[in-house]
Amino acid sequence: MHFDIAFHHATPHGVVTAVHIPDSPDPVPEEVLARLPTAEAVHARTLKGYRQPSFVGGRLALRKAAEQLGQPVPGPILPDARGTPLLPAALSGSISHKRDLAIGMVSAASHGTLGVDLEDYGPQRLGIAESVLRPEELAELAELPDARRWIALLVRFSIKESIYKAVDPFVRRYVGFHEAFVEPDLQGGARVVLHLANGEGPFTVDARYEWLQGRLLTSVRLKRAAG
Repeated sequence: MHFDIAFHHATPHGVVTAVHIPDSPDPVPEEVLARLPTAEAVHARTLKGYRQPSFVGGRLALRKAAEQLGQPVPGPILPDARGTPLLPAALSGSISHKRDLAIGMVSAASHGTLGVDLEDYGPQRLGIAESVLRPEELAELAELPDARRWIALLVRFSIKESIYKAVDPFVRRYVGFHEAFVEPDLQGGARVVLHLANGEGPFTVDARYEWLQGRLLTSVRLKRAAG
């Protein structure tokens, strides 16, 4: 079951493939590493603890998602200096993982860069609000009933994680949580306003969220705005 496909899922932003991974720091079996291109397997062996199964599961997921698009990736998908998976120029992709599941999302690069994030609903951590939210977002959260505050915070947190993955190919630096304003709607979308500290952009940002297999899945498609 470990390192087998859990499911495929189509979204407006791209194809998602999920792969079961062990919730364990034990080394990935050699028979699983043998399923990777040689350079990927070599890199995987340098990783310790939970990073190794997460890397392997993410690469298997990305490759299977690309196959679903009819654009298989025969060569290795290695990380760049900032950890972003290097896909062929025709593809854009992103990876996320939680405990026992790794996911990869792939789309045509012509649609823009991608960011994807997977989050568990619990445990609730309302104490992260000031670190994650801008003042105007905190004000919106304060107006909600207590029962809705955590999910409202979690959706914003996850979309921001996806934003940062999608914008990284353009800015190539750490982007803080306060550099994006996110206002989710009730239809699985969100209004996003970027406040990038170094003035990069402008960019067009399309953000989405949904509940999938009991977890929150968010994704962002980002392009440099014309003009």
